[in-house]
Amino acid sequence: MNKINKMNKNELTEYADLLIQAAVYKCGELDCARELVQETMLIALTAIENGKEINDPKSWLLTILNRKYYDMLRQKYRKPTVCIDVVGEIADESAIDDFSDDDDAENIRRCLANLTKMYRQVMVEYYMNGKSVAQISKKLGIPENTVKNRLFTGRKHIRKEFTMENYTKQSYEPDDLWIACTGQKGIDDEPWKLVGQDRIAMNLLILAYEQPVTLTELSKAIGISTTYIEPIVERLVDGELMKKVSNKVYTDFIIHTEDERLASLDLQLSLAKELCSGIWEIVDEGLDELRRREYYKAQTKEQAIKLESFFVFRTLLHAVNGVRDEVSGGREPFESYPDRPNGGKWYAMGALYPSGYDYDHCPYSRYQFSGEIVNDTRKMVGAKALSLCLYDTDASVLGTTNKDFFYIDSFSKLIYSIYLGQTDLLEMLDKKLLENIDTMIEYNILLRDDAGKLQVNIPVISIQDRWDIYKLSEKYDNIISEKFHDRFMELMKSPVKLPKHLKSVPNWLRYMDCCSYFPSAVILEARERGLFLKGYDRPAPAAMICVEK
Repeated sequence: MNKINKMNKNELTEYADLLIQAAVYKCGELDCARELVQETMLIALTAIENGKEINDPKSWLLTILNRKYYDMLRQKYRKPTVCIDVVGEIADESAIDDFSDDDDAENIRRCLANLTKMYRQVMVEYYMNGKSVAQISKKLGIPENTVKNRLFTGRKHIRKEFTMENYTKQSYEPDDLWIACTGQKGIDDEPWKLVGQDRIAMNLLILAYEQPVTLTELSKAIGISTTYIEPIVERLVDGELMKKVSNKVYTDFIIHTEDERLASLDLQLSLAKELCSGIWEIVDEGLDELRRREYYKAQTKEQAIKLESFFVFRTLLHAVNGVRDEVSGGREPFESYPDRPNGGKWYAMGALYPSGYDYDHCPYSRYQFSGEIVNDTRKMVGAKALSLCLYDTDASVLGTTNKDFFYIDSFSKLIYSIYLGQTDLLEMLDKKLLENIDTMIEYNILLRDDAGKLQVNIPVISIQDRWDIYKLSEKYDNIISEKFHDRFMELMKSPVKLPKHLKSVPNWLRYMDCCSYFPSAVILEARERGLFLKGYDRPAPAAMICVEK
């Protein structure tokens, strides 16, 4: 790279536009920015004339600009200004005092950043930009008395917090908060998409869970200025993951912690071992009846195994959840779920994990699952409707199906296109699906025949047959829940305790962790005893495609 000392003056000025952009961003006004750039260029030219060698002109010039900017700030804060500790109405604009040192100035600038927009605007204009009350009033379109009152309130907040450090764990060791929901997600995958992988949004929700807090309190707790968290909070409020009351916000859904997930784990596992044989006698009766269905007989051996997995998982889940719903008051009908923005109709749930959590080796990783996932598609290759129905389980239970592609709406289209042999349609589908074909083969969802052609390896049944398998499952889950009712009641002793202000959470969500690992634990125990899928060592995902022609 050329050394800058070999440049002439005209070549150096090529960086002027870059510097003016950076200066305007820092200063907020053009006159100040021009002065800052002129100072920077003067220092640079002097250095060139003195023979200084520069390997990276861009970085070097920006470094000079930054240093000059902070020199300007230090000069500014050595000048007389309004004392931030004065309490009382602003009678005039002549009450001034000096900052005692640069550290005070830095602390005050930090405190200004933590104020909410209403107060921060007038404080910055008055103290940082030197505007008068009358000028601020005109610029913001508010009465002068309102400007004075906001300055008064802003000064009170800064005076109160000037020497306080309120940073919490979230500011230096952020946790993870993974969002899920029950119901119908929004068009853009709300509520999950409102947070996604955003660690700041996650920890703002964590901080606002136990009690309503102001944005200033959130700002100080997380160690990020209010300026930057305001738009995130607004997004969460607009998306209905947060609720705003007066000048405070709070997280408006249930959060499950590690302690709550572990509270009844040992009891669930021990009860699964104790009751496995008795439960499985009933499950076997249901499987015998399923195997006599014509739609079962129409499946390949591999597909029939997946149909059995679906039936078993659904039956055990609904058996224990039936007792859970009795205790909690039951689930409300989907029609009563709240309508959310962007077409959603859901209740959100959050799973909180501490920083650095070892997800692969947690005590309950073998027993986790999602509720039933249903992806519906209309009018596809001669079908009026398609439905993908599956349970998201761990590999040791029924085969790993915990993959993002299951949540893509076009997944059922992919499966049905392969089922029909119309692979020419695959080019129109989500590329992410096509990139995961090998993974779907590994998980025993698809297979390749001897000629290398893709085949569907999960059951494909009619919509009418779907309702039949649901009805059959309900018959046997009622038998199980009735026979083992009192034993299942033992699991319902440790529901999640909600913060007192949180009123929107359905009661049954508090009981989810009480029995959430039990179905998987029973199936795993049955497999280990050779009661289920004996001799079958491949994944057996509880999944099926349902078609209405």
